[in-house]
Order: sequence, then structure tokens, then C-alpha cells
Amino acid sequence: MKAITIWQPYAQAIALGLKKFETRSWATRYRGKLAIHASHRPLSKERKLLAEKYHIKDCALGEVMVVADLVDCILMTEEFIQAQSEAERDFGDWRVGRYAWRLENIEVLKNPVKLSGKQGLWNLELLTIHKSVLC
Repeated sequence: MKAITIWQPYAQAIALGLKKFETRSWATRYRGKLAIHASHRPLSKERKLLAEKYHIKDCALGEVMVVADLVDCILMTEEFIQAQSEAERDFGDWRVGRYAWRLENIEVLKNPVKLSGKQGLWNLELLTIHKSVLC
């Protein structure tokens, strides 16, 4: 399974259903299961304010917390960006020419898995999350 490490509160926003797209400067051809790993990086002042705006209190760090299906990678246009909700735009870098990775079937792990993340898309051993029951 592929995984991606995301700063908080962005990873938690995916878990809460506030964020259905992960925005990136680069495209991917990968489609399939994607594990969302919350970075070890502490929240900056700006990201703390964003969490407060959306009443996000639990921002666990350094763990795989969500599994979703990555179903599309969309080149952002002004029209596409304007069609997104305020929350969606708040939880991403929405600029023309960047990419929005569409996530569906978002499932929160009942037992998140603590581990170190990596940059880019990386491989996660399925045995690592085998005992994490989805809720």
C-alpha cells in the first residue's frame, strides 16, 4: 500500500471529512489504497488557528490514522478551485497549475499506527496496519 505523510491539522481534516482532496505541486498516476500518515511536525501558529477555526482538538502526530482510496489527480483550474468549499480551500494549497488528489472511501483506523513518515509517496507494509481495525 502507498502512504503519504501530511502535516496536522490537514490529516485530521481528512479523518473528519472536512478535506476530500490532498493538494500537491506534483501529479501522480497512482490509484488505489492510500494510507494517510500524520507528520511528527508540531503545529505552527497558523495551523493551530486553522484547527481552532474548525474545532479540531485531536491532532495526533507521527501515526498512520486514515486509509482512503486515491481515485483521481486533477490539474487545478480557477473554475475547479472556485467550486470547492471554504473548508476544502482552507485545508490545501489551491493555486492554478497545482494538483488535487481526490480521496474517497475514507476510513479512520480504530488503532492508529505510530511510525516515522517519509517525503513523497512511500510504501507501507500491509502487516504494519493489519491489526488496526477500521471503524
